[in-house]
Amino acid sequence: MAPPSLNILFLEPFDDGSHRAFRLGLTKWSRHRIGSLTLPGRFWKWRMRGAAAWFADRINAGDFGDTDLLLVTGFLNAADLRGLLAPPLEQVPLVLYMHENQLTYPLSPREEFDFHFGFTNIISALAADQVVFNSHYHRDVFLAAIPGFLNKMPEAVPRRVPGRIAAVSQVLPVGLERQPHGPDDFPVYRGGRCRPEAGPPWPRGRHHRLLWNHRWEFDKHPEEFAAAVMALLDEGLDFEVALLGDEAGNEEVFAPLRKRLGARCVAWGHLPDRGQYEDQLRQADIVVSCADQEYFGIAVAEAVHAGCYPVLPRRQVYPSLYGSRCKGPHFYDSAAGLVELLRALLTGDRCGHVCSLALDMDAFCWSRICGEYDTLLTEVAAAGRVFGPVERSGGAR
Repeated sequence: MAPPSLNILFLEPFDDGSHRAFRLGLTKWSRHRIGSLTLPGRFWKWRMRGAAAWFADRINAGDFGDTDLLLVTGFLNAADLRGLLAPPLEQVPLVLYMHENQLTYPLSPREEFDFHFGFTNIISALAADQVVFNSHYHRDVFLAAIPGFLNKMPEAVPRRVPGRIAAVSQVLPVGLERQPHGPDDFPVYRGGRCRPEAGPPWPRGRHHRLLWNHRWEFDKHPEEFAAAVMALLDEGLDFEVALLGDEAGNEEVFAPLRKRLGARCVAWGHLPDRGQYEDQLRQADIVVSCADQEYFGIAVAEAVHAGCYPVLPRRQVYPSLYGSRCKGPHFYDSAAGLVELLRALLTGDRCGHVCSLALDMDAFCWSRICGEYDTLLTEVAAAGRVFGPVERSGGAR
């Protein structure tokens, strides 16, 4: 007999990009009844400061008495929310999903570090009944950053915080809104020299096609990709480029490259039509990331699942997601290393077309992963509100 479905209230203060995709995917695929309260994806600092009060007012004034579980994300102060909810809603079990965190997120060149936002993540994790990270890498870097952060406090430092959060944390990847592959969609790379007939055509079209499908913002380092492509063009290599993603007002970062490519720039900017975006994934050969912040990376995972060969910086989450699954050369350590790897793929016989990662990404499809989410949410709701041990200075632990 299947366990009963829950009434879950999803609170998302930054409903855009990967946050919105996660909410819509979970709502679509879950067997639970998930209602949502959201705010538009802008003014992220003010969302962390004030969204809890905004949501609490609406929950307290609404008909939410049959809510079995609250699901919130990292731009919401979960402790503030619980303190502002009227009884008995403040006792409803709460799950915090961490897409990113403000302890290790890189600073914009125009910003100074603000301790408030990192501390909000820590307090939210302490207030939650369960904390879910989108990758093991993310959980590890977050927990490792906490001691150094808290040691900046002059006194009254909360104790054993990383261990307390680790004890109520799990890892579940962000789901992909894609259908799993059939068993023969892509051949498995088994090592040795590749043969042209070993898999789908390489390249897929008349020319190799590089894909950029990330936000055009500082943390994704689009200027590094532009410089690498320019260097390859200077060598006389012939290939196409699809420049996709949210421009974020930074069109100038790719404008010189677009002019240099001319007709070889086959796509530009955000594609609001999902079908057009999927077409670009199917036509590309190599997806490139230059990110200085990535805790999971939906854009790369979608492209890899569509059959693109990933070229990725070793400094982020990517080795933990892809490194053990494929023996091909996917990672680079420097700007020169990026150019070298791309050159080898564009001119040699590295045979990205027989990379096995596309099939491996099936595990991240919502139809495969959502059952794990449903089980977790059921278990947290069944356990009820969990109060951790009180930390007493000089007393029993």
